[in-house]
Amino acid sequence: MKSVQKVPVADRLFEKAETLRLRCDYKRAYNTYKKALLYYKKQKDKEGILETSLATGDTLRMLGNFNTAIKYYRNALSIAENIKDKTAKADALMGIGLSLRALGNWKEGLRYFKKARRAYKSLNDTTGVAFSLWAEGVALRIKGDLKVAIETLMKALKGFKGNVEAEGYCLNSLGGTSRIAGLYEQSLRYYKEANKTFKKIKDRFGIAYSHCGIGNALRMKGRYSEAIRHFKKALNLYSKIGDRVSSAYTLWSMGMTYLVQNKIRPAQWYFNRAMANFKKTGDLRGMVYGLLGKGQVKAIEGKKSETLKLLKTAMDICEKIDIKIEKRYIKEMLKRLSLSEPYKIVEIP
Repeated sequence: MKSVQKVPVADRLFEKAETLRLRCDYKRAYNTYKKALLYYKKQKDKEGILETSLATGDTLRMLGNFNTAIKYYRNALSIAENIKDKTAKADALMGIGLSLRALGNWKEGLRYFKKARRAYKSLNDTTGVAFSLWAEGVALRIKGDLKVAIETLMKALKGFKGNVEAEGYCLNSLGGTSRIAGLYEQSLRYYKEANKTFKKIKDRFGIAYSHCGIGNALRMKGRYSEAIRHFKKALNLYSKIGDRVSSAYTLWSMGMTYLVQNKIRPAQWYFNRAMANFKKTGDLRGMVYGLLGKGQVKAIEGKKSETLKLLKTAMDICEKIDIKIEKRYIKEMLKRLSLSEPYKIVEIP
């Protein structure tokens, strides 16, 4: 009888973590990766440490723990350079860039995306190049350069041709950028296409993200009850996944939907919950949106001095991370506050 070769504990744990991550069970995946990493370190298995560090960074990013994710990516980058693994080096650079972008540091994020793209090009990795273009497009959207952002995302979409999951995420990003550009019908179309794509491959995070996007597009078209239904679907999935980052934006969107209907109490409740999540994840851009939501509630209540204080804090963050679109919302709110008539809500896409 032939003896069955046992799979090493570290490899077994890593595979289990990968399965959990594919199911979007990020909390359990993270804990399992940590156990695998301990075993790889005991064995001094550099390739195992490298692969697990990258995967742990990706998982932490999905959980909104960006600063810790950067530490894992930097560790992976150091090992990749040491063992001359060019693909892993490019992936680590992307991970650092994505984490920095999520923290509001889009400028530094762009620098890492460009470094990663050079590495992917040297490897003739077309998917990697498309990935870096997608990341750059989203960073440009945060910057406020919407025309170039859309052009960059369209290039990424072409590069992802045949990669269904990547196409779905690119469609989501096009949906969000189109919405901010005021192209609401186009935004809705992109998000609906993404939703169908993710349902086919049973990607829970993608499904949730696209539901939030559909909700926001419907919100901007004045279809509020439909928007709320989609936001609730997104929040339900995010709760199961354990995603604080995207759920924060969905909570904010719920608040905005109630606000434009003059339902002040529920709006305030959702803005407060969103703000708590933005603070936990360290998302500076998200905090600006939280401050704008809370500021509008105070403005409607006639608390001008409190509103001005919130808007000053929001403007200070905008200056710090150099974001333009959000500054325009603040200026419009200040303009409406200066009028003698009752405050009129600024509808933020």
